[in-house]
Amino acid sequence: MTHSSPTVSRIQTFPLEFVLPDGGHGASKSRPSARTATLVKVTTSDGVVGWGESFGPPRLIAEFVRDAAQYVVGKPVDRREGVWLDRLTRSYHLTGAGPQVLAFSGIDMAMWDAQARTYGVPVSALLGGAMRDEVRAYASTGFFHEAGDSGPLRAYVEEAVSEGFTAAKIKIGGGLRDDVDRTGIARDLLGDDGLLMVDYNTNATLDVALRSLAAIAPLDIYWAEEPLLPDDTGWPLLRAAGIPLAAGEAQYTRHGFRDQIAQRRVDVAQPNLSVCGGFTEAKAIVALATSFHVRVAPHVWGTGVLLAATLQLIASLPDLPFGERTPYPPLLELDRGENPLRDGVLVEPVVATAGVVAIPSGAGIGVEVDEAALSQWLIDSHVVEVAA
Repeated sequence: MTHSSPTVSRIQTFPLEFVLPDGGHGASKSRPSARTATLVKVTTSDGVVGWGESFGPPRLIAEFVRDAAQYVVGKPVDRREGVWLDRLTRSYHLTGAGPQVLAFSGIDMAMWDAQARTYGVPVSALLGGAMRDEVRAYASTGFFHEAGDSGPLRAYVEEAVSEGFTAAKIKIGGGLRDDVDRTGIARDLLGDDGLLMVDYNTNATLDVALRSLAAIAPLDIYWAEEPLLPDDTGWPLLRAAGIPLAAGEAQYTRHGFRDQIAQRRVDVAQPNLSVCGGFTEAKAIVALATSFHVRVAPHVWGTGVLLAATLQLIASLPDLPFGERTPYPPLLELDRGENPLRDGVLVEPVVATAGVVAIPSGAGIGVEVDEAALSQWLIDSHVVEVAA
């Protein structure tokens, strides 16, 4: 049987690292000292280039990309889902998550980008069509620092408001009193009409999470993200607080989201394209969420490539609930932490204007990578290339 689709002729990795000054910033559980990512470049037999991104330690992930690449190099660029599911099944003794799925994610994303560029259409067209051409963004901000929080937190949210954001997510999980103080500061600065989300990054046990959620509930929380670890059995008990629950950034493939959605543990599913398995698995996760009337708000923490790819996914998301009025339209997470990889890897960075981001309408993920700029963050010793 012949196949007319162009094939994958080469896969290259660009493992990137930017060391953060002053010991880094981040969540309550840990403060990463560097911003990292592994960009994946796919070149087809027609010379078309697509880009993707894999989350995780780049020195490790680059080698997993090398392993995964052998299953798609020389094969049609549109042959993805069966390949990844086959590999996960065959390697079930190892894991159905972790580095191998992170590697699949970047390759898969790049293959979708390359296929869409081959057709001259945005990736959203392959995902089912664009439902919107812009999206409201929320500032992902309010990080923890080593030397106390109230001052830096206030500065973070004030900066987001001055940039035109009317929605923001802050980090909490530092203890009951600290959670209330931080949430109160953010609510005061956003005003009564602003959307306020809080993110525990799993830094709570069930008893602590219950007390914290009850204490901040009067502050009109749009959603509470990851109060508990994904496999914690206490999720159903968190419903008592009456705050919508969100999670998914640490979940892999449709299988990792199945019980989380079907058992109603969350109100908002948050697949990360660079983690969950790329566009292929994200499309399946969206279908699963939609079938249970669960909202989808993709998690974004990486470079401009992931940001642009996520915009294509958001463009294709169906409105929930269905009908003429959508009270909870999709949102874009826009990281406001120090991260030159977010803007520096693209020829034209993705930016928000008055808290709104236009979804690129060009072919593929709609942006161009500034390949020359990558050299300043490149970990040369771990560059990988696999060719047909």
